[in-house]
Amino acid sequence: MKKWIALLSAATLFASMTVSAAPSPSAAAVVASNAYTAEGFANAADGQLAAARGLSAGEYYNNAVVSAPGVENAMPVGQGGKIMINGVVTNMTASLAKADKATAEGAKAQAGALGGTLLNVVKVSFPGVNYHTATINFYLKGLANGAKVVVKQLVNGVWVDVEVVEVREDHVVLNLTSAGAVAFVQLP
Repeated sequence: MKKWIALLSAATLFASMTVSAAPSPSAAAVVASNAYTAEGFANAADGQLAAARGLSAGEYYNNAVVSAPGVENAMPVGQGGKIMINGVVTNMTASLAKADKATAEGAKAQAGALGGTLLNVVKVSFPGVNYHTATINFYLKGLANGAKVVVKQLVNGVWVDVEVVEVREDHVVLNLTSAGAVAFVQLP
């Protein structure tokens, strides 16, 4: 019996020792992962998702856009959730991304035509949401209480007016009917 147990133990140990030649991660993958970590991302996957939206680590993790191409003194814009969809309060959050240079230039032209100052322009999306009207509270750090703000949205290549529900210190509440680039313009 002792021989049987010893033989069974040896067979179990032998069977459990698998020799695998799994490839080690390539040097490029390790360097890329370390680069994202060095830039403040928790992991390379977050870094890649942020890069697709043109965001830094701070912007990505805070769902904010601090700057736009060619927009001097851009005001940071963020969105923290609790969007109203078709009049119903939800725990949803809009995803923000940086606008490209051409969109930012178009937003600057809109601000100029209104005689105002472009505060910032951001791309807004609602992944997986079916809605008619989304009421969204945007955080604009540094916006004064009582500021006059007009908002334009790029829809099918045309800048259209967006309904501004409320403007208060550091906040602009909008009714959006579609996703896309949104330009915040402060009037004198």
